[in-house]
Amino acid sequence: MTVVKVNPMKLPGPWVEGFVLDFHSISSVPTGDRYHPYDTKYTELGGRLYSFKYRGAKTLIGDLCDTAEQFVREWNPQIDCIVPAPPSSDRTSQPVVELARELAKRLGIPVSEDAVIKVKKTDSMKNIAGSLEREKVLKEAVQLRMGDVKGRSVRIFDDLFDTGSTLRRTADVLLQNGGAGSVYALALTRTR
Repeated sequence: MTVVKVNPMKLPGPWVEGFVLDFHSISSVPTGDRYHPYDTKYTELGGRLYSFKYRGAKTLIGDLCDTAEQFVREWNPQIDCIVPAPPSSDRTSQPVVELARELAKRLGIPVSEDAVIKVKKTDSMKNIAGSLEREKVLKEAVQLRMGDVKGRSVRIFDDLFDTGSTLRRTADVLLQNGGAGSVYALALTRTR
């Protein structure tokens, strides 16, 4: 079991309670090299997530889930299922879904991968100026699909929290359209 040091931070939102475990990076300095434009220094958790998500280091799922599992067990909200945040880009294998599956398995609760889906492609939220425009784009794109969450206590799980727009929209869909009893949020890392 490899639990990495984290710096949990509360996430305000439409959920009962939410946390992000650490920042994704410590610093990112322009290099002037067009092939490697930034020299980025990551937090311990952020470096593992970056390698897992963007470099295909699938063996790091254990470290990431060990860390998340320990935090969740100490936090201990009563949860009925985990819903992964809809992924921002199309991939053969979705890191956030893989992580949600593994975390749910360890906690002995189901993962509802299809409760909320992205029905329309969008730009990354960090590339859309203004929170009102992000809300408009996400309202069209992120919808309730299936998976019974009515009356259930749900944990929304995301790997990388940037603007928080997608996580907030997912919570709203689960509460307003899905009839979830309560929603909690957990993200592994957040941008600065």
